[in-house]
Amino acid sequence: MKHIELHLHPFLGNNVLPDVVEAMNKNNLDVVAMGALDHSIFSFVLEETKKNYSNLIIDDAGIKLSDGKFFLNAREYNTAENLHVLTVGYSMNDAAPNTSIKKIIDSALENNALVLLDHPFVDNGKTRTAGHISDSLTYEVENLCKEYSGQISLEWNGYCIPWMREGLKHILNFSGVKTDYHDVNKKAEELSKKLKSQGYNVPVLADTDLHARSKKHLDYMGTSKIITDLDSETPKQLISDFKKNVFEGKYENVKKYVSSAHLLETFCVPVLFPKYFEKPRA
Repeated sequence: MKHIELHLHPFLGNNVLPDVVEAMNKNNLDVVAMGALDHSIFSFVLEETKKNYSNLIIDDAGIKLSDGKFFLNAREYNTAENLHVLTVGYSMNDAAPNTSIKKIIDSALENNALVLLDHPFVDNGKTRTAGHISDSLTYEVENLCKEYSGQISLEWNGYCIPWMREGLKHILNFSGVKTDYHDVNKKAEELSKKLKSQGYNVPVLADTDLHARSKKHLDYMGTSKIITDLDSETPKQLISDFKKNVFEGKYENVKKYVSSAHLLETFCVPVLFPKYFEKPRA
């Protein structure tokens, strides 16, 4: 059985790849997908892996180390629709924040990548308000799921702590800033269940969305993860085998939230005070 973390922002430069491997060993992880928001870091990961390890198996989907662990090529994207999407096993290098989500999905599917609608019910344009996407965008998310049934998935995100998002809503409402709130992970699960009852196949996949600003933060890697049976020889084969298991329902989600202290340190404070942090959104 492979233990898989699909959404890791490793902040390489602050951290080094041996730190990532150390944390993988500590947390019993076999596969991690490393990326950044609106950037591919795979070429850098590849360069650093070659410096530190030998007997590698390398293809466009990722890197397999000699001990059987995998680093997967991944990227998180802003889109023209203000939705986020995550591709694993492929990075669309020429995508920009105004690229349509369908163009990114189509490009990823053409390259046999795994595609997740990333925290699909979070209002990414209002990260300081714990907001929920509009009704019209909710309708668009559902239509995307129907159009790409059996090809894309929904993310259960370990950083979307419900009580913290709801608490922020009350604080803002008290101060005169009105914002809507929903448990975005619950909404993703409800949508997946609703679509399944209608004959569509859009599974939910759990990941942490870890922002590892320092080495100590890597210890939260795999807080949320996926467990599935894989015996793949190459990164491309692993992505193909993993997708097959996902859409056949042959996997287990481990759904767990990071601590509130960790979330405040790695995400909330940087987003609220961006001028003091380089790359506050990773």
